[in-house]
Amino acid sequence: MDMSGDGGAMSDGSTLSMPAPGAPQLPRHRRRRWPWVVLGVVIVLAALFVVLDRVAVAYAENQAAKQMQSQGFPVKPDVTIKGFPFLTQVAARQLNDVHISASDVPAGPVKFSFTADATDVLLNPGYQSGTISHVTGTGVIPFSNVASAFGAGGSGLTISSAGGNNVKLSLNIAGFDLSMTGSVEQTGPSTVQVHLNPPSGLPVSLPIPSDFTIHIPTLPMHLTIQSVKVTSQGLLVHASGNDIKFTQSGGLG
Repeated sequence: MDMSGDGGAMSDGSTLSMPAPGAPQLPRHRRRRWPWVVLGVVIVLAALFVVLDRVAVAYAENQAAKQMQSQGFPVKPDVTIKGFPFLTQVAARQLNDVHISASDVPAGPVKFSFTADATDVLLNPGYQSGTISHVTGTGVIPFSNVASAFGAGGSGLTISSAGGNNVKLSLNIAGFDLSMTGSVEQTGPSTVQVHLNPPSGLPVSLPIPSDFTIHIPTLPMHLTIQSVKVTSQGLLVHASGNDIKFTQSGGLG
């Protein structure tokens, strides 16, 4: 007798698997939750690392600025250690780029602005000393501050660019309106001189202005002046240094 009718549906060899009695079953919503827990932990750790990195770099920048001021720089500059993360640079004992800037730096009767970039700062084991591979810097002395170094009497003094490395001075002395030119050149490791060309046809008794010198203060990291250029904003001073040794106490060699 053929029994493959309605009952044949149970004779295809398939079986229904039932969970073993007493076997624990993890709720489905819990199985879905653990990846989010792991992600949350990773995000928290990453945030803590960023905070720690920024705190460390801020401390290092402040210490570097203090050391530069202790070396004779007239003001405490702003120091920015570039690159992220900072802690990996410390671990490798190499800072890729350090930016230094300062405004209104006093230099006798004048003030100037200064910026510099130190590249490949190599730290020795122990982080107490190291070497700055290369530093380039620029300082701008505005014409208004150049006029402060002008020692001759007079009023209404203005200084402007006269093309090339020359400047033009206009002022009034004893009722005479004077206009003269002068050339600018570096005369020493930290001095810039303006050589004036006095105008002709003036009374002998009239006090004619003479050459005057601008003294540049000690630059950080033993930078030495390489050139001085007259621009439309003022005198642009270029400075540089190579393979500069330093210690945590502020010493440079």
